[in-house]
Amino acid sequence: MTLSSAPSLPRKPASDKDASAITEIEQSPWFDAEWYSKQYPDVAVSGMSPAEHYFALGEGWGRQAGPRFDTEYYLERHQDVARAKVSPLLHFIRNGEKEGRSPIQLMAFDKEELLWQQTAISSALKALHGLLAHQDAWEASYAAWALGRWYAWKGEWQRCADILASRHQYHDTKPATPAPWLLEVEALIHCGQLVNAWQRIQQLIAAYPDYPDTSLALSNLLAVQASIQEGRTATQADALTEQFRLQHINALFLKADLHPIALIDPSQPLTLDNLKAENQAITGTVASDDGLVSIIMPVFNAEAHLATALRSLAEQTYANLEVLVVDDASTDGSLTIAQAFSQEDARFKVLSQPANQGAYAARNRGLAASKGDFITVHDSDDWSHPQKIEMQVAGLISNPEWNVCSSDMVRCYSSLLFRRWRVEALDGWIYRNTSSLMMRRKVVDSLGYWDKVRCSADTEYLHRICAAYGNKTLGVVLKGVPLAFCREQPQSLSQTSTTHLVTQFNGIRFDYMQAAAQWHASAEQPSDLYLPANPETRPFPAPAANLPG
Repeated sequence: MTLSSAPSLPRKPASDKDASAITEIEQSPWFDAEWYSKQYPDVAVSGMSPAEHYFALGEGWGRQAGPRFDTEYYLERHQDVARAKVSPLLHFIRNGEKEGRSPIQLMAFDKEELLWQQTAISSALKALHGLLAHQDAWEASYAAWALGRWYAWKGEWQRCADILASRHQYHDTKPATPAPWLLEVEALIHCGQLVNAWQRIQQLIAAYPDYPDTSLALSNLLAVQASIQEGRTATQADALTEQFRLQHINALFLKADLHPIALIDPSQPLTLDNLKAENQAITGTVASDDGLVSIIMPVFNAEAHLATALRSLAEQTYANLEVLVVDDASTDGSLTIAQAFSQEDARFKVLSQPANQGAYAARNRGLAASKGDFITVHDSDDWSHPQKIEMQVAGLISNPEWNVCSSDMVRCYSSLLFRRWRVEALDGWIYRNTSSLMMRRKVVDSLGYWDKVRCSADTEYLHRICAAYGNKTLGVVLKGVPLAFCREQPQSLSQTSTTHLVTQFNGIRFDYMQAAAQWHASAEQPSDLYLPANPETRPFPAPAANLPG
């Protein structure tokens, strides 16, 4: 908006809350009063201080707070802030900076987006490599981060490590979060540079002492250190290493006042299939009469690891459960394993699909049969901490304004080596477990079933909930504590080419969510977003490759 078109508004006395916000802006390094006054000469004749003018008028007109904070860009890039209708600068001061959000547009952002959209890979890579020498530390450091993530995805770990190491020459970097350190540690471990990895971990601890992923990085480092000595039988030293690994993992649980975990068989290695609660007799702190929890588990040819998933549910401290195992016409021994659990524990019920229809159709079968006050999902190859269900129920009971509740997860191999296909700027290996939201019964009564597609229906349902009820009805328990260990399977839909997670930037997942967003935006009330289990027509289009069959 030009000076001549800027509206003249009557001044109102600032409330105590506004006065506090103005003081916060004045004291922030992100607001440059001198720059703001020179950039916008009408400030001098307004009778207001620069910070007061920005807060009362300038921000609403989309003016920049300084050369390093672009108001319009911040709102455009961070739609959650725009939807919340809060001051973008105050959001950045209070939360955004800690979360690693960027206050201005960088050339490196644009090139990275082209890279992940895979529309101009060669030119984007060339441009990002050129930006490594940029005089602006933000451009150079973010270019290194963008390239590091790309080479990590491609498995070029030495290139990843070398490029991320270049970030250490700068005092002020973007993103200013622990995620680049974590990725560098992972790259160094992959390259066998264990001493360098250890040194980086120590620097990471010093810079971000409360970063939870560091414990998992230490566990990974110990695992790789032990594995380099091949061709010999296990020794007491190996067993001790496994206990040290377990100690690092348990540090996350103990810090959150959760029960530690232990090995089922101490003579065997630490694996996802060798975990149990340290004390099998532990009980929860939340009364099990707070409501029945229905846990839906779709199963297809999961014989190798199904018992691990079922056992982790049988050992939950919250006992008022029904576990609905929906066998999707498996051709292996999955059905036999599930039926054995149901014979030993009446809380386990087995439903069989007449033909293979996909995971979301199986979920819908379980949802139709569920009786719980709360509903959640558990994958057939994952392991959950014994207090996962208890913590999510407690969150919903103590926060009646929540309609749904999420917890965090971490992906790992069966060997309990932790990873993530693409480390995000704002977190690390530990992130929200969208696939196992816990919902109140009224949510599914109002919004219905999962979309019967091959991938991304979890995310669509989450967005549908937020569109119907607002973001504030989505709660989170124990942020940064992985209450589920999700097994990496090479044949999983998230790792196969057609439906790979990279298609969220350009491809099946992106197109599907864009169409879903238009449907969500069209709703005037929650019931407008009700989806039957078997709708006669789709409420929004889906890419053909995302449809079953």
